[in-house]
Amino acid sequence: MFAARTIGHRGCAAHAPENTLAGLREAAQRGVAWVEIDVCLLRDNTPIIIHDDKVDRTTSGAGLLADLDWRQVADLDAGSWFNPVFANERVPRLDDALIEVQSLGLGLNLELKTHGEDGTRLVDAIMPYLRDSGISRDAILISSFNHAALAALHAEAPGFAIGLLYGEIAPDWRAAAGPLDAVAVIANYREVSEAAIKDVAADGRDIYLYTPNDPKTVYAYWRWGLDGVISDDPQKFL
Repeated sequence: MFAARTIGHRGCAAHAPENTLAGLREAAQRGVAWVEIDVCLLRDNTPIIIHDDKVDRTTSGAGLLADLDWRQVADLDAGSWFNPVFANERVPRLDDALIEVQSLGLGLNLELKTHGEDGTRLVDAIMPYLRDSGISRDAILISSFNHAALAALHAEAPGFAIGLLYGEIAPDWRAAAGPLDAVAVIANYREVSEAAIKDVAADGRDIYLYTPNDPKTVYAYWRWGLDGVISDDPQKFL
């Protein structure tokens, strides 16, 4: 359904610090047409691009997102942990990331990270940015493991394409996909079965797998109906 057979995971995580503008530029430079990034909320409701519920792993700071405001995060170094070449790379706000995605002409898989919340607050915070981004609706896929958050987003803006995230695809995935008009199911390549891939494909929905970094590991899956991969090293799959 989407023109995305290869999506860069957290930007281009094998070659640039994850969830940074540098990662988006790296993906585009390597010829990758789509990227996946994670959006989370700070205490002051600022949506930022980061994966974890704290800043410790990927920045020079420390603390839970739920305890931090943007002024405490804005100047953190989000690049040196990966490579000194990326020193002083910053944690992007969602609006900055959307501007960069549009500037680079990339498709975007935006994953909602709710970190234990029901997702309503996150959806309310990001919707104005999504609506005003100028990115074509057919170039945005919204995904999450929190299907309640996806339901909240779908209720507010049914025009956005939805992708259901799983580790192992649940047997009742159709019951979740139907009410959301989900166009895609996204699963862990280590936990997916041939039967599950064929089942999703037969239902007319796209099936994506995260995070294979060696094309050999999913070679057979394309014959089963696989539509695309989300990889740290997406150039290998082009």
